[in-house]
Amino acid sequence: MTALSLHQVLGEHGDDPAIRLLADTIVNLRADAAFEALPQDFAAGALLSEETPSSLDSGALDAVLSQIDAAGDLDAAAKTRAATRKWADEIAALPSPLREAALDALDHSDWQFLAFGIRRLPLNIKGGGFAELMRVEPGSGVADHDHAADELTLIVTGGYHDGHAHFGAGEVSLARPDFVHAPKADPGEICYLLAVTYGPSKFQGVFGVVQKLVDLLPIAKPEWS
Repeated sequence: MTALSLHQVLGEHGDDPAIRLLADTIVNLRADAAFEALPQDFAAGALLSEETPSSLDSGALDAVLSQIDAAGDLDAAAKTRAATRKWADEIAALPSPLREAALDALDHSDWQFLAFGIRRLPLNIKGGGFAELMRVEPGSGVADHDHAADELTLIVTGGYHDGHAHFGAGEVSLARPDFVHAPKADPGEICYLLAVTYGPSKFQGVFGVVQKLVDLLPIAKPEWS
């Protein structure tokens, strides 16, 4: 398991809409990530410091204030949209890019059972990896498994240990194929995760047998591009 910087996340699958959502959520969570995403900004800033200052457009301040007002209106609207949903306060408190994607998904579907203490919400994002929001109760986790392809996971709230390393809010883990792990949420706080996968999980032992049986059922399953 590897912890990734935002720049590395974008380098792995930067053209994928699901990864763009993950990156936007990181920037919303971490003020430093905005600089990390575009490291050339530091060089540009050094060059600009040598230039002669110019005045701002007359409407610049109004434009900025308008953007601030729009963000506030979006937050207020999100609270209204989330009010009738399960875990409304938690959803409304998510970073705005992820919150809006979750609310859009809840307009058409609902939380699904994944394991005891774990619910998943597939997000309606097409054109790349399979994106889903997961809600994990404190101390809950999944059995040992690996993946047929890459899995990137952003910890949004709380934290978890996968048997190899610990990851906290704002951190992204990358699990490559044939890397076996068993993520388990920390005690004391609900853990929200944004996971982007490029192939199915592969469970071992008894859970592997159960997985094969479930795969035979006529239920909706993730689609990978």
